[in-house]
Amino acid sequence: MVAARDACWWLSPWKKLDQEWRAGCARGQQQLAKVADSVQKTTYLTGAHWGSLADCGQLQGRASSRLWDLAHRCSKRLQDEVDGLADIYARMRRLLTDDQAEALDEKRRQRYELLLLEVLAMYEHELVAKSLIASDIFECSKHDTVTVYLASWQMQPHIDRERLEELDTLIQNDSHYQTR
Repeated sequence: MVAARDACWWLSPWKKLDQEWRAGCARGQQQLAKVADSVQKTTYLTGAHWGSLADCGQLQGRASSRLWDLAHRCSKRLQDEVDGLADIYARMRRLLTDDQAEALDEKRRQRYELLLLEVLAMYEHELVAKSLIASDIFECSKHDTVTVYLASWQMQPHIDRERLEELDTLIQNDSHYQTR
């Protein structure tokens, strides 16, 4: 008889993809933090923080230009990370059509598909939120807005880790379904 964790064809590959997802989110967060840092530093260039160098307009202009260039490069890298997350999500969706699912009886396959659809919905909502942040950050010129984006990125309100653990436990303990 097949073990419950083996019967759920998507659990093991999904866990690997989830690790990739988390790593991509962490890299994206680093890029977003660099954008926030660069934007914040540009605000100091317009203030009285320059002291005796306040009259050096060319130096201020060059520093500002470099900071904005860095912010734009980091914005591009952030978009690349979001594109990577979209690729991971697409690979997660392909788990729905895996050939291993056909080996299960119809009732069990449908049950596992419903669980996977619930999981995919969480990732889809988070991907949309991160995509919106990445697409708007390039146009952003205010540090407060970038800080809100950074907080939104970190909070990950769409992926319910507790629910994912519950689903994992449910699948792991699915032996009572084996006898039906």
